[in-house]
Amino acid sequence: MCKQPIINTDRLQLRPFELRDSSRVRELAGDPKVAETTLNVPHPYEDGMAEAWINMHKDIFINKKGIIYAIVKKEDNELVGTVGLHINNTHRKAELVYWIGVPYWSKGYCTEASRALLAFGFKELNLNRIYALAMESNVASYKVMEKIGMKYEGTRRQDIIKNGVAIDLKSYAILKEEFNE
Repeated sequence: MCKQPIINTDRLQLRPFELRDSSRVRELAGDPKVAETTLNVPHPYEDGMAEAWINMHKDIFINKKGIIYAIVKKEDNELVGTVGLHINNTHRKAELVYWIGVPYWSKGYCTEASRALLAFGFKELNLNRIYALAMESNVASYKVMEKIGMKYEGTRRQDIIKNGVAIDLKSYAILKEEFNE
């Protein structure tokens, strides 16, 4: 696969990020509520971070280490967040990652985009297992994981340090044979 394909759902389009998305990424990811609920979004989200992040995507895709998508509403082409897979080709598995801008929380966008990316991962990338992690306090995130068919596998106690505090992560996964579109 030379070029990252576009994925369409009922309401959304998953497309590669473009540099012109950087101000919107900075706006959405810069909200402290997004940083509070994610493992890797920093706060403050400083100038240049969005551009640097977007510029990494092509190499990640070309080197088959992952695939990162902008989640865009079809109706108005508005960027609402991101969804991606961090791929381990040796073991045919990937970590599902995502964040959604605060104005778009609780609208089903993350579930819709994540389900579409699971289908792509299993069908097109021939993955066997896709897993995801969420901070124990981030109920909305692991509810998305449950809605897309992932099974709870356990809690990774004090797995990360965020803002100087040890945080437990809930671990979910789904196997190719379990996935129903």
